[in-house]
Amino acid sequence: MEREILTNILNKEQLYVELKFIVEYFIENNIHYCDIVFGFAWGMEYYPTEEWNNEKIYFRELIKKVHEIEKTNIGSLGRDDLFIKLPNLEFRFCNDSDIHIYFDEENNKDIEFFYSRWKNLNYEPSEWIKNQKNAPGERVRFN
Repeated sequence: MEREILTNILNKEQLYVELKFIVEYFIENNIHYCDIVFGFAWGMEYYPTEEWNNEKIYFRELIKKVHEIEKTNIGSLGRDDLFIKLPNLEFRFCNDSDIHIYFDEENNKDIEFFYSRWKNLNYEPSEWIKNQKNAPGERVRFN
């Protein structure tokens, strides 16, 4: 993924609103499943081995799954990483309480939609070209 869009810091309610919105958006666009990965730190206890593998899940089951994992007290949305992976597009609900989208430059429809949404919600999105070390490099746009 060559580019990244990220929001400002969001509270837990905002994160859940966006998670629900992402689920509904893709279901409405006839995409019914994705891959997820519970990253640092809840991934350390969620997975039976040290390897964190993609888990295919129906979008309609995603929020329930996150709630179930949170009830075990091994992690929490906004405090731990949750990756939602689709072809050429990846959302990361970050441990810093923001949301990232990783994508290749060719994926414009979904990217522009979410950038505009987040701008209208005052989430202060910014877009970056990632550098070779996979960290933000050159900022392309901000709000």
